[in-house]
Amino acid sequence: MNKHRILITGGGGFVGTQVSMELSVAGHDVTIIDRKNPVHYHPCIYRVGDYLDFITNTEETFDTVIHLAAEHLVEQSVTEPEKYYTNNVVKMKGLLDVMVGRKIKNIVFSSSGNTYGRQGANGPLSEDSYYDPENPYASTKVAGELLIKDYARAYGLKYVTFRYFNAAGADPHARFGYVQRPATHVIPIICDKILKDELFTIHGTDYPTKDGTCVRDYVHVSDLARAHVKAIELIDKRQANQTFNIGGGSAGVSVQELVKYAGEIVGKDPMVVYGGRRAGDPAMLVADISKAAKILDWVPQYDIKDIIKHAWDWEEKAGKYFETSK
Repeated sequence: MNKHRILITGGGGFVGTQVSMELSVAGHDVTIIDRKNPVHYHPCIYRVGDYLDFITNTEETFDTVIHLAAEHLVEQSVTEPEKYYTNNVVKMKGLLDVMVGRKIKNIVFSSSGNTYGRQGANGPLSEDSYYDPENPYASTKVAGELLIKDYARAYGLKYVTFRYFNAAGADPHARFGYVQRPATHVIPIICDKILKDELFTIHGTDYPTKDGTCVRDYVHVSDLARAHVKAIELIDKRQANQTFNIGGGSAGVSVQELVKYAGEIVGKDPMVVYGGRRAGDPAMLVADISKAAKILDWVPQYDIKDIIKHAWDWEEKAGKYFETSK
């Protein structure tokens, strides 16, 4: 394995913290650029600021960028599309321009299973499914994928694109985890509601799914991070310029099932209230991960109950701290 000098944009967050650890353990030199101050220990260099300003002006050298930085809230993207296109597309084009100018040849891009849209109703989605974005967030991820493909063709960039499904869980040893407050991911929200004896809202009970609630594919953040180490290995093998689904490898989990599993694992059932559908939410999004298994030699090690258990362990340990220090 070659040793790479890697810049992770948006690397201070939930996913980036785990990715930076896995890449550092694998022997790479890692630098994070994030607009927020660190809330965890990071075994790498950490810079605070705008990623485009940083890579434009820094004298540090890199051969690889892992591009995690993005606006990511589906509901917000529906009401504020300008914010999403500016940060997720316009700034990303600027990043690629700088990479070309500075001869940084490799990029691993965080896309989303949301690029598939409504096709999920027909079962697990493979990478050759067409684009059908249901909301501006998903549309910006489609734009990002197309930008990378065009720049690779014209300027020789090497890329691996990951279509994440729902990153969830926490570090298995509870060293770090999800810290955003208020929480926007469903599993931390459920854990938080149990801790506080508050109502958890299920949005939509009339979807064409097994129990009427949305079905999603959840991948443990540690498994997702390992995929990035595999991506660097694929670039070294000259097998890059490929796109992979990164999911949990199951048939999907409904929101109603999440509530049930959380109650079993915690030993206390969440209190539930039912609400209407959220704008932009497709009924089902589940990944076919067979391509990643075959080419990346990657399969998830953790299932949904592990994910909830690790998320709960983290919330019990650190949730109250982040709530009071937000």
